[in-house]
Amino acid sequence: MKTCLLIPMKQIIVEAGALALAAGAALAQPLIIQQLTGNGELKWNDMSSAFVQATSYTIEWAPRVGGTQTVWTPLATIPATNSTYTQDVPMVYRLRADIQAHFPKLKLAVFSDTHYFAPSLLVNDGLAFQSYLAFDRKMLVQSQAILDEMIAEVKQAEPQIVLVTGDLTKDGELICHQAMTNYLAQLKAGGAKVFVIPGNHDINNPHALSYDGTNSTPVPTVSPAQFASLYAGFGYGDAISRDPNSLSYVAEPTPGLWILAMDACRYERNTNGAPFDGGYFDAARLNWITNQLAAARSQGKYVLGMMHQGLLEHFVGQKQLFPDYVIDDYQAVSRIFASYGLQVVLTGHFHAQDTVQASFNPGTILDIETGSAVTFPSPYRLMSLETNGDLAISSHPITTINFDLGGVPFPTFGSNFLYGGMIDLATYMLTSPPYNLPIANAQFLAPAMAEAFVSHYQGDEGTRPISPQTQGTIAYLKNQGDPMSLMMANVLTALFTDLPLADNNLTISLLPSGTR
Repeated sequence: MKTCLLIPMKQIIVEAGALALAAGAALAQPLIIQQLTGNGELKWNDMSSAFVQATSYTIEWAPRVGGTQTVWTPLATIPATNSTYTQDVPMVYRLRADIQAHFPKLKLAVFSDTHYFAPSLLVNDGLAFQSYLAFDRKMLVQSQAILDEMIAEVKQAEPQIVLVTGDLTKDGELICHQAMTNYLAQLKAGGAKVFVIPGNHDINNPHALSYDGTNSTPVPTVSPAQFASLYAGFGYGDAISRDPNSLSYVAEPTPGLWILAMDACRYERNTNGAPFDGGYFDAARLNWITNQLAAARSQGKYVLGMMHQGLLEHFVGQKQLFPDYVIDDYQAVSRIFASYGLQVVLTGHFHAQDTVQASFNPGTILDIETGSAVTFPSPYRLMSLETNGDLAISSHPITTINFDLGGVPFPTFGSNFLYGGMIDLATYMLTSPPYNLPIANAQFLAPAMAEAFVSHYQGDEGTRPISPQTQGTIAYLKNQGDPMSLMMANVLTALFTDLPLADNNLTISLLPSGTR
């Protein structure tokens, strides 16, 4: 038997134990909670009074009610003009209303993966530190000078909001976090509101060390609670909602705009002396995030997402080749985010300057990845949001630093440092499992791999020619015909292929398709 379930005025119905949200209400304001059980029929008259400002309504369902484990999935979207609508509803469902967001005029800045390394931690350069660099090629010695310049340039640009997408420190050293808060305080003193999210290097990291010749010594790192406390002035103290299961939070730096900082890191897995690099959202975290997205749409807020790990693949096969750099179940998660109207997520982690998009029914979502400050070309982004929903994004590489580079210009130094490091890393990777190539084969392939990564890190790969030597390597691999050679050719081709959209400078419309 079908029953008609009435919806109180200006209320979303949710499962028992969850938070009900009202149009225009504050995020944390509790309203009446109504239990829903049994199959039913939802009619237009039952929902039309729920949100008088709504442009559409969305029915969401869950396979079962499980408290924080409940994950909601959109079932049907109903235009606000459809006065004759009737919808059969499942056992567990809720209704949300979508209200047109109003865009504030803003200037924002984004930078990522600063990996700040306090000079005092390098007591004496030597085997210990060089061994670390051999497997994790970053301009750590120059990180302070790079950050000095980046902070000065961003401050000069006078953004109202600055977003930092994780890996603030080399390996979560307390002294490095303390220095980072001083850097971010400079931006705050210049009038910017600053929001951070941690990366996989930042918390409970067993690689937090000082280096003295052949010796390395553990130094204090930070816990998740300490991280939130240290960065209270840079997001956590301004949060209007915090996820109890992670370091995710929501902030509203200006009326109408929500910053959704999503923590996909798993610090509890930093075991056996090594940090866990990958990222994923379990059901509890994902449920918290979707609840925030539902609340934002019901209140007419625009949401700008940020996280550390990649939400989408930035080249074909990235998740298979480098699984730790794209979140687990990224296809399903990005589809869910898009269905809730999340359009832009700012990421880092892979140290590349790259923008990709995925389209679903409904929704399109962009993963705008910003490269690392300590990896060529050491970029940051400036973004201008207009009231018509246009978001103009420009990229700015650091071109000079106050550091003795022996007369070599910083872009040349950075490019050479990256290329040389990638030669070594590619050789090591290709001679290790699962490839296990002979050293001669690895050394033959390494220059092409290094060139491909340097191109990908800069973004807009199609704007630069591929060297004749690398073109020859790719052709040779394709002609061999064996699975390993074909896979290597495909990897190189994927790295040189720039997936849509433009990576460095682009303008996107945040309004739904057809509304401009």
